[in-house]
Amino acid sequence: MDSEPLAWEALVTSLVHELPQPVKHETALDGATVFVGGDPGEVVVRLTDDVLTVSEFVVEWQGPRTPVTRPIELGRLHWPWLPGVEAMRVLLALIEAARQSRRSKYRPCLICEQARPPEMMTDEDVCQTCTEGR
Repeated sequence: MDSEPLAWEALVTSLVHELPQPVKHETALDGATVFVGGDPGEVVVRLTDDVLTVSEFVVEWQGPRTPVTRPIELGRLHWPWLPGVEAMRVLLALIEAARQSRRSKYRPCLICEQARPPEMMTDEDVCQTCTEGR
């Protein structure tokens, strides 16, 4: 059994592979690397030198055309403290929990019948694409 912690590069490679595709990433102002998996987004992972945070992707509207991402944190992992195998086990469980939680909030559009995330739906359960096409 591998008791060594994961190397940074191995962790990043695993994240890109295990997150819902496509995966986008950027460097935050504080130096953390932030990954968003899925389109529309499903899972957000924030990675620093010592902590990995897994969150459900959530969008709130600050105005009629101003969506703001406000992830809901599900768990933190002090990844260098754990053997690589255990860190990956916990990471995979957190990613799956975030993904399932996000997908459970999708609703079917009454017109096109496609499941859409809540931020893409109107109060009348019609997606924005179908609303704009009316």
